[in-house]
Amino acid sequence: MGQVRLRRALTVLDYFMLSLTGMVGSGWLFAALGAAGYMGPAAILSWVIAGILFIFMVFSFAELGGLFPFSGALARYNHYSHGVLSNYILAWAYALGAITTVSVEAIAIVEYASYYAPALWNSKLGVLTPLGVAAAAALIMAFLLIQVIGVNIYGWFNRFITAWKLIVPLTTVILLMALYFHPDYVVGHLPGGFAPYGYAAVFSGMITSGIVWAYQGFRQGLEYAGEGKNPQRDVPLGVITAILVTVLLYILLQIAFIGAVNWQAAGVKPGDWQALASSDWQAHPFVSEAVATGIPLLIAFSYILLSDAVISPAGTLAVYVGTAGRNLYGMGRMNYIPSLFSRIHTRFQTPWIALLIGSIIALAFLVPHPEWYTVMSYSTVATLYGYLMAGITNHALRRLAPDLRRPFNPPAWQLFYPLSFLVAVLLIYWSGWSYVNALIITVLIGLPLLILGPYRDAMKMTRRSSVAFAIIYWVLLTLIVLTWYLGWLSGLGPILSFIAYWISLSLLQVGVMVYLWFKSGGHPDVKAASWIPPFNILIGAISYIGSLGPLSTPLIPYPWDYLVITLITLAIYYYAVRVAYETPDLREIKLRGLPIE
Repeated sequence: MGQVRLRRALTVLDYFMLSLTGMVGSGWLFAALGAAGYMGPAAILSWVIAGILFIFMVFSFAELGGLFPFSGALARYNHYSHGVLSNYILAWAYALGAITTVSVEAIAIVEYASYYAPALWNSKLGVLTPLGVAAAAALIMAFLLIQVIGVNIYGWFNRFITAWKLIVPLTTVILLMALYFHPDYVVGHLPGGFAPYGYAAVFSGMITSGIVWAYQGFRQGLEYAGEGKNPQRDVPLGVITAILVTVLLYILLQIAFIGAVNWQAAGVKPGDWQALASSDWQAHPFVSEAVATGIPLLIAFSYILLSDAVISPAGTLAVYVGTAGRNLYGMGRMNYIPSLFSRIHTRFQTPWIALLIGSIIALAFLVPHPEWYTVMSYSTVATLYGYLMAGITNHALRRLAPDLRRPFNPPAWQLFYPLSFLVAVLLIYWSGWSYVNALIITVLIGLPLLILGPYRDAMKMTRRSSVAFAIIYWVLLTLIVLTWYLGWLSGLGPILSFIAYWISLSLLQVGVMVYLWFKSGGHPDVKAASWIPPFNILIGAISYIGSLGPLSTPLIPYPWDYLVITLITLAIYYYAVRVAYETPDLREIKLRGLPIE
Protein backbone atom coordinates (compact mmCIF):
# COMPACT_ATOMS: atom_id res chain seq x y z
CA MET A 1 0.00 0.00 0.00
CA GLY A 2 1.46 3.39 -0.99
CA GLN A 3 2.11 6.28 1.33
CA VAL A 4 -0.91 8.51 2.02
CA ARG A 5 -0.17 11.99 0.71
CA LEU A 6 -1.54 15.42 1.49
CA ARG A 7 -4.36 16.58 -0.76
CA ARG A 8 -3.36 19.38 -3.14
CA ALA A 9 -6.41 21.63 -3.44
CA LEU A 10 -5.44 25.22 -2.52
CA THR A 11 -5.03 28.08 -5.03
CA VAL A 12 -3.42 31.53 -4.97
CA LEU A 13 -6.72 32.94 -3.68
CA ASP A 14 -6.65 30.48 -0.78
CA TYR A 15 -3.07 31.43 0.10
CA PHE A 16 -4.00 35.11 0.01
CA MET A 17 -6.97 34.48 2.27
CA LEU A 18 -5.05 32.21 4.64
CA SER A 19 -2.47 34.91 5.25
CA LEU A 20 -5.05 37.68 5.41
CA THR A 21 -7.28 35.86 7.87
CA GLY A 22 -4.20 35.08 9.97
CA MET A 23 -3.50 38.81 10.27
CA VAL A 24 -7.04 40.11 10.71
CA GLY A 25 -8.09 38.35 13.89
CA SER A 26 -8.32 39.58 17.45
CA GLY A 27 -5.57 42.11 16.69
CA TRP A 28 -7.86 44.56 14.89
CA LEU A 29 -10.36 44.40 17.75
CA PHE A 30 -7.85 45.32 20.48
CA ALA A 31 -4.67 46.82 18.99
CA ALA A 32 -6.03 50.22 17.90
CA LEU A 33 -6.87 51.20 21.48
CA GLY A 34 -3.77 49.49 22.89
CA ALA A 35 -1.50 51.34 20.46
CA ALA A 36 -3.19 54.68 21.15
CA GLY A 37 -2.72 54.08 24.86
CA TYR A 38 1.03 53.61 24.41
CA MET A 39 1.72 56.23 21.75
CA GLY A 40 -1.26 58.54 21.22
CA PRO A 41 -1.78 59.58 17.59
CA ALA A 42 1.82 58.52 16.88
CA ALA A 43 0.43 54.97 16.83
CA ILE A 44 -0.31 55.61 13.16
CA LEU A 45 3.42 55.97 12.58
CA SER A 46 4.06 52.74 14.48
CA TRP A 47 1.70 50.79 12.21
CA VAL A 48 3.50 52.19 9.15
CA ILE A 49 6.96 51.34 10.49
CA ALA A 50 5.94 47.86 11.62
CA GLY A 51 4.33 47.23 8.23
CA ILE A 52 7.53 48.18 6.42
CA LEU A 53 9.58 45.98 8.74
CA PHE A 54 7.33 43.00 8.11
CA ILE A 55 7.53 43.52 4.35
CA PHE A 56 11.30 43.03 4.65
CA MET A 57 10.66 39.67 6.33
CA VAL A 58 7.95 38.70 3.87
CA PHE A 59 10.37 38.83 0.94
CA SER A 60 12.63 36.29 2.63
CA PHE A 61 9.77 34.00 3.63
CA ALA A 62 8.16 34.23 0.20
CA GLU A 63 11.36 32.97 -1.41
CA LEU A 64 11.59 30.08 1.06
CA GLY A 65 7.94 29.26 0.42
CA GLY A 66 8.71 28.84 -3.26
CA LEU A 67 11.90 26.85 -2.65
CA PHE A 68 10.34 24.40 -0.18
CA PRO A 69 6.55 24.23 -0.66
CA PHE A 70 5.90 21.86 2.23
CA SER A 71 3.20 21.86 4.92
CA GLY A 72 4.59 22.86 8.30
CA ALA A 73 7.38 24.51 6.32
CA LEU A 74 8.38 27.14 8.87
CA ALA A 75 9.50 24.36 11.19
CA ARG A 76 11.77 22.99 8.46
CA TYR A 77 13.48 25.72 6.40
CA ASN A 78 16.64 26.09 8.48
CA HIS A 79 17.14 22.33 8.47
CA TYR A 80 18.43 22.47 4.91
CA SER A 81 21.15 25.04 5.61
CA HIS A 82 22.12 24.52 9.26
CA GLY A 83 21.07 20.98 10.12
CA VAL A 84 18.94 19.55 12.87
CA LEU A 85 20.20 21.29 16.03
CA SER A 86 19.85 24.90 14.85
CA ASN A 87 16.56 24.27 13.11
CA TYR A 88 15.08 22.40 16.07
CA ILE A 89 15.77 25.25 18.49
CA LEU A 90 14.10 27.75 16.13
CA ALA A 91 11.24 25.37 15.34
CA TRP A 92 10.65 24.70 19.04
CA ALA A 93 10.12 28.40 19.75
CA TYR A 94 8.04 28.88 16.64
CA ALA A 95 5.83 25.88 17.38
CA LEU A 96 5.07 27.20 20.87
CA GLY A 97 4.23 30.57 19.35
CA ALA A 98 1.79 28.96 16.92
CA ILE A 99 0.20 26.76 19.56
CA THR A 100 -0.34 29.63 22.00
CA THR A 101 -1.93 31.66 19.21
CA VAL A 102 -4.78 29.15 19.31
CA SER A 103 -5.18 29.91 23.01
CA VAL A 104 -5.06 33.68 22.40
CA GLU A 105 -7.81 33.70 19.77
CA ALA A 106 -10.07 31.45 21.83
CA ILE A 107 -9.59 33.78 24.81
CA ALA A 108 -10.36 36.81 22.62
CA ILE A 109 -13.68 35.38 21.49
CA VAL A 110 -14.82 34.55 25.00
CA GLU A 111 -13.51 37.83 26.43
CA TYR A 112 -15.55 39.86 23.93
CA ALA A 113 -18.52 37.57 24.48
CA SER A 114 -18.50 38.59 28.14
CA TYR A 115 -20.08 41.88 26.95
CA TYR A 116 -23.39 40.04 26.74
CA ALA A 117 -22.48 36.99 28.91
CA PRO A 118 -20.79 38.41 32.07
CA ALA A 119 -20.50 34.95 33.61
CA LEU A 120 -17.58 34.25 31.25
CA TRP A 121 -15.30 36.96 32.71
CA ASN A 122 -14.00 37.71 36.20
CA SER A 123 -13.68 41.50 36.14
CA LYS A 124 -11.98 41.64 39.54
CA LEU A 125 -9.14 39.28 38.60
CA GLY A 126 -9.10 40.21 34.91
CA VAL A 127 -9.24 36.58 33.71
CA LEU A 128 -11.77 34.15 32.28
CA THR A 129 -13.99 32.35 34.76
CA PRO A 130 -14.01 28.53 34.77
CA LEU A 131 -17.07 28.74 32.52
CA GLY A 132 -15.14 31.05 30.20
CA VAL A 133 -12.19 28.65 30.08
CA ALA A 134 -14.58 25.82 29.23
CA ALA A 135 -16.09 27.90 26.42
CA ALA A 136 -12.64 28.67 24.99
CA ALA A 137 -11.73 24.98 25.17
CA ALA A 138 -14.91 24.06 23.30
CA LEU A 139 -14.01 26.50 20.52
CA ILE A 140 -10.57 24.95 20.10
CA MET A 141 -11.98 21.44 19.84
CA ALA A 142 -14.64 22.54 17.34
CA PHE A 143 -12.06 23.97 14.97
CA LEU A 144 -9.86 20.93 15.46
CA LEU A 145 -12.70 18.91 13.97
CA ILE A 146 -12.93 21.27 10.98
CA GLN A 147 -9.19 20.95 10.35
CA VAL A 148 -9.23 17.16 10.57
CA ILE A 149 -12.05 16.90 8.04
CA GLY A 150 -9.75 18.44 5.45
CA VAL A 151 -8.30 21.49 3.73
CA ASN A 152 -10.68 21.18 0.77
CA ILE A 153 -13.69 21.87 2.98
CA TYR A 154 -11.69 24.29 5.08
CA GLY A 155 -10.65 26.30 2.01
CA TRP A 156 -14.27 27.17 1.23
CA PHE A 157 -15.01 27.88 4.88
CA ASN A 158 -12.00 30.22 5.04
CA ARG A 159 -13.11 32.16 1.95
CA PHE A 160 -16.37 33.08 3.66
CA ILE A 161 -14.59 34.02 6.90
CA THR A 162 -12.01 36.17 5.11
CA ALA A 163 -14.62 38.03 3.08
CA TRP A 164 -16.43 38.89 6.31
CA LYS A 165 -13.19 39.92 7.99
CA LEU A 166 -12.47 42.38 5.20
CA ILE A 167 -15.95 43.83 4.94
CA VAL A 168 -16.48 44.62 8.64
CA PRO A 169 -13.19 46.48 9.33
CA LEU A 170 -13.52 48.45 6.09
CA THR A 171 -17.11 49.35 6.94
CA THR A 172 -15.94 50.43 10.38
CA VAL A 173 -13.40 52.77 8.83
CA ILE A 174 -15.93 54.23 6.37
CA LEU A 175 -18.68 54.82 8.95
CA LEU A 176 -16.43 56.36 11.61
CA MET A 177 -14.72 58.66 9.13
CA ALA A 178 -17.97 59.69 7.43
CA LEU A 179 -20.16 60.20 10.51
CA TYR A 180 -17.96 61.09 13.50
CA PHE A 181 -14.41 62.06 12.61
CA HIS A 182 -12.15 64.78 14.04
CA PRO A 183 -9.04 65.33 11.89
CA ASP A 184 -7.54 67.50 14.65
CA TYR A 185 -7.26 64.45 16.89
CA VAL A 186 -5.26 62.58 14.24
CA VAL A 187 -2.70 65.32 13.61
CA GLY A 188 -2.13 65.83 17.34
CA HIS A 189 -4.07 68.98 18.22
CA LEU A 190 -5.14 67.53 21.58
CA PRO A 191 -3.13 68.14 24.80
CA GLY A 192 0.14 66.26 24.55
CA GLY A 193 0.37 66.60 20.79
CA PHE A 194 1.03 63.91 18.20
CA ALA A 195 3.47 61.89 20.34
CA PRO A 196 2.45 62.57 23.96
CA TYR A 197 4.61 59.72 25.30
CA GLY A 198 7.66 60.32 23.13
CA TYR A 199 8.77 58.81 19.84
CA ALA A 200 10.66 55.99 21.56
CA ALA A 201 7.23 54.54 22.43
CA VAL A 202 6.55 54.13 18.70
CA PHE A 203 9.07 51.28 18.79
CA SER A 204 8.86 49.98 22.36
CA GLY A 205 5.07 49.74 22.25
CA MET A 206 4.86 47.59 19.13
CA ILE A 207 4.83 44.30 21.05
CA THR A 208 2.77 45.15 24.10
CA SER A 209 0.07 47.04 22.19
CA GLY A 210 -0.57 44.16 19.79
CA ILE A 211 0.74 45.76 16.57
CA VAL A 212 3.35 43.08 15.93
CA TRP A 213 0.84 40.43 16.92
CA ALA A 214 -1.57 41.72 14.28
CA TYR A 215 0.98 41.43 11.45
CA GLN A 216 2.41 38.03 12.37
CA GLY A 217 -0.29 36.04 10.65
CA PHE A 218 1.23 36.59 7.18
CA ARG A 219 2.95 33.22 7.49
CA GLN A 220 -0.23 31.18 7.32
CA GLY A 221 -0.05 30.71 3.55
CA LEU A 222 3.41 29.22 3.96
CA GLU A 223 2.16 26.64 6.44
CA TYR A 224 -0.22 25.10 3.88
CA ALA A 225 2.24 25.15 0.97
CA GLY A 226 2.25 21.36 0.66
CA GLU A 227 -1.48 21.36 -0.05
CA GLY A 228 -1.58 23.68 -3.08
CA LYS A 229 -2.08 23.01 -6.78
CA ASN A 230 0.87 25.19 -7.81
CA PRO A 231 2.53 26.25 -4.54
CA GLN A 232 5.83 27.47 -5.98
CA ARG A 233 3.97 30.20 -7.85
CA ASP A 234 0.90 30.73 -5.69
CA VAL A 235 2.43 30.85 -2.20
CA PRO A 236 4.75 33.86 -2.72
CA LEU A 237 2.13 35.76 -4.70
CA GLY A 238 -0.65 35.14 -2.18
CA VAL A 239 1.44 35.98 0.89
CA ILE A 240 2.95 39.21 -0.44
CA THR A 241 -0.41 40.50 -1.66
CA ALA A 242 -1.98 39.75 1.71
CA ILE A 243 0.62 41.69 3.72
CA LEU A 244 0.28 44.77 1.50
CA VAL A 245 -3.52 44.79 1.83
CA THR A 246 -3.37 44.27 5.59
CA VAL A 247 -0.87 47.06 6.23
CA LEU A 248 -3.20 49.53 4.51
CA LEU A 249 -6.22 48.21 6.42
CA TYR A 250 -4.61 48.58 9.85
CA ILE A 251 -3.36 52.09 9.15
CA LEU A 252 -6.88 53.15 8.16
CA LEU A 253 -8.36 51.50 11.26
CA GLN A 254 -5.95 53.35 13.56
CA ILE A 255 -6.69 56.68 11.90
CA ALA A 256 -10.44 56.07 12.15
CA PHE A 257 -10.23 55.06 15.82
CA ILE A 258 -8.14 58.06 16.89
CA GLY A 259 -10.33 60.52 15.04
CA ALA A 260 -13.67 59.19 16.35
CA VAL A 261 -13.16 59.27 20.14
CA ASN A 262 -15.92 60.95 22.13
CA TRP A 263 -13.87 61.96 25.15
CA GLN A 264 -16.80 63.23 27.16
CA ALA A 265 -18.79 60.04 26.72
CA ALA A 266 -15.70 57.98 27.61
CA GLY A 267 -15.32 59.95 30.85
CA VAL A 268 -11.68 60.71 30.10
CA LYS A 269 -9.84 64.00 29.83
CA PRO A 270 -9.17 64.83 26.13
CA GLY A 271 -5.68 63.75 25.09
CA ASP A 272 -5.21 61.31 27.99
CA TRP A 273 -4.75 58.25 25.81
CA GLN A 274 -3.38 56.09 28.62
CA ALA A 275 -6.51 56.68 30.70
CA LEU A 276 -8.66 55.85 27.68
CA ALA A 277 -6.82 52.54 27.21
CA SER A 278 -7.46 51.55 30.83
CA SER A 279 -11.09 52.71 30.86
CA ASP A 280 -14.21 50.61 30.34
CA TRP A 281 -13.41 50.68 26.62
CA GLN A 282 -10.52 48.24 26.97
CA ALA A 283 -12.65 45.08 26.76
CA HIS A 284 -14.42 46.12 23.52
CA PRO A 285 -12.80 49.26 22.00
CA PHE A 286 -14.61 49.72 18.68
CA VAL A 287 -18.00 48.75 20.13
CA SER A 288 -17.59 51.30 22.92
CA GLU A 289 -16.45 53.95 20.46
CA ALA A 290 -19.40 53.37 18.11
CA VAL A 291 -21.93 53.54 20.95
CA ALA A 292 -20.25 56.63 22.46
CA THR A 293 -20.85 58.66 19.29
CA GLY A 294 -24.58 58.62 19.97
CA ILE A 295 -25.29 58.27 16.23
CA PRO A 296 -28.09 55.73 15.63
CA LEU A 297 -26.44 54.12 12.61
CA LEU A 298 -23.17 53.57 14.51
CA ILE A 299 -25.04 52.27 17.55
CA ALA A 300 -26.80 49.76 15.30
CA PHE A 301 -23.48 48.87 13.67
CA SER A 302 -22.02 48.07 17.11
CA TYR A 303 -24.07 44.85 17.09
CA ILE A 304 -22.32 43.80 13.90
CA LEU A 305 -19.01 44.56 15.61
CA LEU A 306 -20.00 42.29 18.48
CA SER A 307 -20.69 39.56 15.95
CA ASP A 308 -17.34 40.20 14.31
CA ALA A 309 -15.69 39.83 17.71
CA VAL A 310 -16.62 36.18 17.36
CA ILE A 311 -16.15 35.69 13.63
CA SER A 312 -12.75 37.41 13.13
CA PRO A 313 -10.91 35.62 15.95
CA ALA A 314 -12.71 32.42 14.99
CA GLY A 315 -11.28 32.60 11.49
CA THR A 316 -7.78 33.13 12.86
CA LEU A 317 -8.34 30.42 15.47
CA ALA A 318 -9.28 28.00 12.70
CA VAL A 319 -6.13 28.82 10.75
CA TYR A 320 -3.83 28.46 13.75
CA VAL A 321 -5.27 25.13 14.85
CA GLY A 322 -3.98 23.96 11.47
CA THR A 323 -0.72 25.86 11.84
CA ALA A 324 0.05 24.38 15.26
CA GLY A 325 -0.59 20.87 14.01
CA ARG A 326 1.37 21.36 10.81
CA ASN A 327 4.40 22.58 12.76
CA LEU A 328 4.38 19.38 14.78
CA TYR A 329 3.77 17.45 11.57
CA GLY A 330 6.79 19.13 9.98
CA MET A 331 8.97 18.28 12.97
CA GLY A 332 7.76 14.69 12.77
CA ARG A 333 8.60 14.54 9.07
CA MET A 334 12.12 15.68 9.90
CA ASN A 335 12.50 12.97 12.59
CA TYR A 336 12.93 15.52 15.36
CA ILE A 337 10.07 13.99 17.31
CA PRO A 338 8.39 10.55 17.01
CA SER A 339 7.08 9.65 13.55
CA LEU A 340 3.61 9.33 15.07
CA PHE A 341 3.24 13.10 14.57
CA SER A 342 3.64 12.79 10.80
CA ARG A 343 0.84 10.29 10.22
CA ILE A 344 -1.79 11.27 7.65
CA HIS A 345 -5.44 10.31 8.07
CA THR A 346 -6.27 7.71 5.43
CA ARG A 347 -9.69 9.19 4.67
CA PHE A 348 -9.32 12.95 5.20
CA GLN A 349 -5.64 13.17 4.16
CA THR A 350 -4.73 15.54 6.98
CA PRO A 351 -2.07 15.24 9.75
CA TRP A 352 -4.69 14.41 12.38
CA ILE A 353 -2.44 13.26 15.24
CA ALA A 354 -0.30 16.41 15.06
CA LEU A 355 -3.45 18.53 14.92
CA LEU A 356 -4.87 16.76 17.97
CA ILE A 357 -1.73 17.07 20.10
CA GLY A 358 -1.25 20.73 19.13
CA SER A 359 -4.80 21.47 20.24
CA ILE A 360 -4.29 19.65 23.55
CA ILE A 361 -1.21 21.78 24.29
CA ALA A 362 -3.22 24.92 23.40
CA LEU A 363 -5.84 23.84 25.92
CA ALA A 364 -3.15 23.65 28.61
CA PHE A 365 -2.25 27.32 28.06
CA LEU A 366 -5.82 28.32 28.95
CA VAL A 367 -5.30 27.31 32.57
CA PRO A 368 -2.46 29.39 34.15
CA HIS A 369 -3.63 32.94 33.28
CA PRO A 370 -6.46 33.03 30.71
CA GLU A 371 -6.24 36.68 29.62
CA TRP A 372 -5.57 38.09 26.15
CA TYR A 373 -2.56 40.36 26.71
CA THR A 374 -0.57 37.89 28.81
CA VAL A 375 -0.77 34.95 26.42
CA MET A 376 -0.54 37.23 23.37
CA SER A 377 2.75 38.78 24.50
CA TYR A 378 4.36 35.41 25.11
CA SER A 379 3.11 34.06 21.80
CA THR A 380 4.47 37.07 19.91
CA VAL A 381 8.06 36.89 21.12
CA ALA A 382 8.20 33.11 20.74
CA THR A 383 7.09 33.39 17.12
CA LEU A 384 9.57 36.17 16.41
CA TYR A 385 12.40 33.93 17.60
CA GLY A 386 11.38 31.43 14.94
CA TYR A 387 11.50 34.22 12.34
CA LEU A 388 15.28 34.46 12.82
CA MET A 389 15.61 31.59 10.36
CA ALA A 390 14.51 33.42 7.20
CA GLY A 391 17.43 35.70 6.41
CA ILE A 392 20.29 33.40 7.39
CA THR A 393 18.72 30.39 5.65
CA ASN A 394 18.17 32.22 2.37
CA HIS A 395 21.64 33.77 2.42
CA ALA A 396 23.28 30.43 3.17
CA LEU A 397 21.35 28.72 0.37
CA ARG A 398 22.59 31.32 -2.11
CA ARG A 399 26.07 30.00 -1.37
CA LEU A 400 25.29 26.32 -0.87
CA ALA A 401 22.66 25.80 -3.60
CA PRO A 402 22.72 28.72 -6.06
CA ASP A 403 21.09 26.65 -8.82
CA LEU A 404 17.89 25.74 -6.96
CA ARG A 405 14.76 26.93 -8.75
CA ARG A 406 13.55 30.12 -7.08
CA PRO A 407 10.04 30.98 -8.32
CA PHE A 408 10.22 34.17 -6.25
CA ASN A 409 13.57 35.92 -6.52
CA PRO A 410 13.58 39.16 -4.50
CA PRO A 411 15.59 42.13 -5.74
CA ALA A 412 18.63 43.26 -3.76
CA TRP A 413 18.64 40.08 -1.69
CA GLN A 414 22.01 41.07 -0.20
CA LEU A 415 20.07 43.84 1.57
CA PHE A 416 16.77 42.09 2.28
CA TYR A 417 18.23 39.00 3.96
CA PRO A 418 20.20 40.75 6.73
CA LEU A 419 17.36 43.25 7.16
CA SER A 420 14.96 40.37 7.67
CA PHE A 421 17.15 39.02 10.49
CA LEU A 422 17.65 42.48 11.99
CA VAL A 423 13.92 43.21 11.98
CA ALA A 424 13.16 40.02 13.90
CA VAL A 425 15.88 40.84 16.44
CA LEU A 426 14.73 44.42 16.96
CA LEU A 427 11.13 43.34 17.45
CA ILE A 428 12.26 40.84 20.07
CA TYR A 429 14.38 43.52 21.73
CA TRP A 430 11.51 45.99 21.80
CA SER A 431 9.41 43.52 23.79
CA GLY A 432 11.51 44.41 26.86
CA TRP A 433 13.71 42.52 29.30
CA SER A 434 11.00 40.49 31.02
CA TYR A 435 9.83 38.97 27.75
CA VAL A 436 13.33 38.49 26.36
CA ASN A 437 14.36 36.65 29.50
CA ALA A 438 11.25 34.45 29.45
CA LEU A 439 11.81 33.73 25.76
CA ILE A 440 15.39 32.58 26.20
CA ILE A 441 14.41 30.35 29.11
CA THR A 442 11.63 28.85 27.00
CA VAL A 443 14.05 28.14 24.17
CA LEU A 444 16.52 26.49 26.52
CA ILE A 445 13.86 24.27 28.15
CA GLY A 446 13.17 22.50 24.86
CA LEU A 447 16.71 21.42 23.98
CA PRO A 448 16.78 18.03 25.82
CA LEU A 449 13.61 16.93 24.00
CA LEU A 450 15.67 16.70 20.82
CA ILE A 451 18.43 14.72 22.53
CA LEU A 452 15.89 12.32 24.00
CA GLY A 453 14.54 11.54 20.53
CA PRO A 454 16.09 9.81 17.49
CA TYR A 455 18.69 12.58 17.16
CA ARG A 456 20.66 11.17 20.08
CA ASP A 457 22.22 8.70 17.63
CA ALA A 458 23.73 11.55 15.63
CA MET A 459 25.22 12.92 18.86
CA LYS A 460 26.60 9.41 19.61
CA MET A 461 24.65 9.15 22.83
CA THR A 462 22.99 6.07 24.25
CA ARG A 463 19.46 6.16 25.64
CA ARG A 464 20.87 6.13 29.17
CA SER A 465 23.35 8.94 28.54
CA SER A 466 20.68 11.08 26.84
CA VAL A 467 18.37 10.68 29.84
CA ALA A 468 21.19 11.57 32.22
CA PHE A 469 22.03 14.60 30.08
CA ALA A 470 18.41 15.78 30.13
CA ILE A 471 18.04 15.39 33.89
CA ILE A 472 21.28 17.21 34.72
CA TYR A 473 20.50 19.96 32.21
CA TRP A 474 16.97 20.58 33.48
CA VAL A 475 18.07 20.54 37.13
CA LEU A 476 20.80 23.12 36.48
CA LEU A 477 18.48 25.30 34.39
CA THR A 478 15.79 25.16 37.08
CA LEU A 479 18.23 26.18 39.81
CA ILE A 480 19.56 29.10 37.76
CA VAL A 481 16.08 30.36 36.88
CA LEU A 482 14.78 30.00 40.44
CA THR A 483 17.81 31.91 41.72
CA TRP A 484 16.75 34.85 39.59
CA TYR A 485 12.99 34.81 39.97
CA LEU A 486 13.02 34.12 43.71
CA GLY A 487 15.51 36.93 44.27
CA TRP A 488 18.18 34.86 45.97
CA LEU A 489 20.87 37.20 44.61
CA SER A 490 18.95 40.45 45.07
CA GLY A 491 21.21 41.48 47.95
CA LEU A 492 23.99 42.03 45.43
CA GLY A 493 22.09 44.87 43.78
CA PRO A 494 20.44 45.05 40.35
CA ILE A 495 23.65 44.96 38.32
CA LEU A 496 25.75 42.39 40.19
CA SER A 497 22.79 40.05 40.66
CA PHE A 498 22.12 40.16 36.94
CA ILE A 499 25.79 39.52 36.14
CA ALA A 500 25.80 36.43 38.37
CA TYR A 501 22.54 35.16 36.88
CA TRP A 502 23.46 35.82 33.27
CA ILE A 503 26.95 34.33 33.55
CA SER A 504 25.43 31.15 34.99
CA LEU A 505 22.86 30.92 32.20
CA SER A 506 25.52 31.70 29.59
CA LEU A 507 27.90 29.04 30.88
CA LEU A 508 25.11 26.47 30.69
CA GLN A 509 24.47 27.26 27.03
CA VAL A 510 28.11 27.31 26.02
CA GLY A 511 28.86 24.22 28.09
CA VAL A 512 26.13 22.22 26.37
CA MET A 513 27.41 23.16 22.91
CA VAL A 514 30.98 22.21 23.84
CA TYR A 515 29.78 18.91 25.32
CA LEU A 516 27.77 18.03 22.21
CA TRP A 517 30.69 18.97 19.96
CA PHE A 518 33.12 16.61 21.66
CA LYS A 519 30.53 13.91 22.32
CA SER A 520 29.49 13.79 18.66
CA GLY A 521 33.04 13.88 17.36
CA GLY A 522 32.65 17.35 15.86
CA HIS A 523 29.28 16.91 14.15
CA PRO A 524 28.68 19.77 11.65
CA ASP A 525 25.22 20.40 13.13
CA VAL A 526 26.81 21.58 16.36
CA LYS A 527 29.06 24.03 14.57
CA ALA A 528 26.13 25.26 12.46
CA ALA A 529 24.13 25.95 15.63
CA SER A 530 26.98 27.72 17.39
CA TRP A 531 25.51 31.14 16.53
CA ILE A 532 22.53 30.64 18.87
CA PRO A 533 24.22 30.82 22.32
CA PRO A 534 26.05 34.11 21.50
CA PHE A 535 22.79 35.52 20.19
CA ASN A 536 20.89 34.57 23.35
CA ILE A 537 23.64 35.85 25.62
CA LEU A 538 24.13 39.20 23.92
CA ILE A 539 20.51 40.15 23.26
CA GLY A 540 19.63 39.27 26.86
CA ALA A 541 22.48 41.34 28.28
CA ILE A 542 21.68 44.40 26.18
CA SER A 543 17.99 44.03 26.94
CA TYR A 544 18.74 44.26 30.65
CA ILE A 545 21.19 47.18 30.57
CA GLY A 546 19.54 49.05 27.68
CA SER A 547 16.77 51.65 27.63
CA LEU A 548 13.99 49.03 27.81
CA GLY A 549 15.49 47.20 30.78
CA PRO A 550 14.61 47.47 34.48
CA LEU A 551 17.53 49.73 35.45
CA SER A 552 16.45 53.22 36.51
CA THR A 553 19.53 54.57 34.74
CA PRO A 554 20.28 52.37 31.71
CA LEU A 555 23.95 51.65 31.07
CA ILE A 556 23.21 51.99 27.34
CA PRO A 557 20.54 54.71 26.93
CA TYR A 558 18.21 55.26 23.97
CA PRO A 559 19.02 55.44 21.06
CA TRP A 560 22.54 54.05 21.54
CA ASP A 561 21.20 50.68 22.62
CA TYR A 562 19.46 50.40 19.24
CA LEU A 563 22.76 51.03 17.49
CA VAL A 564 24.61 48.48 19.66
CA ILE A 565 21.98 45.80 19.10
CA THR A 566 22.09 46.46 15.35
CA LEU A 567 25.86 46.07 15.13
CA ILE A 568 25.88 42.91 17.24
CA THR A 569 22.98 41.49 15.24
CA LEU A 570 24.75 41.95 11.92
CA ALA A 571 27.91 40.35 13.28
CA ILE A 572 25.97 37.29 14.46
CA TYR A 573 24.05 37.17 11.18
CA TYR A 574 27.15 36.91 9.01
CA TYR A 575 28.68 34.38 11.39
CA ALA A 576 25.50 32.28 11.17
CA VAL A 577 25.64 32.38 7.38
CA ARG A 578 29.29 31.35 7.45
CA VAL A 579 28.76 28.23 9.62
CA ALA A 580 25.98 26.86 7.37
CA TYR A 581 26.82 23.71 5.40
CA GLU A 582 25.39 21.43 2.73
CA THR A 583 23.22 19.15 4.84
CA PRO A 584 22.34 15.63 3.64
CA ASP A 585 18.75 16.65 2.88
CA LEU A 586 19.85 19.67 0.87
CA ARG A 587 22.22 17.46 -1.07
CA GLU A 588 19.36 15.06 -1.78
CA ILE A 589 17.17 17.88 -3.10
CA LYS A 590 19.96 19.12 -5.33
CA LEU A 591 20.38 15.63 -6.79
CA ARG A 592 16.79 14.36 -6.97
CA GLY A 593 14.53 17.38 -6.63
CA LEU A 594 11.85 18.11 -4.04
CA PRO A 595 10.33 15.14 -2.18
CA ILE A 596 6.64 14.37 -2.68
CA GLU A 597 4.47 14.85 0.41
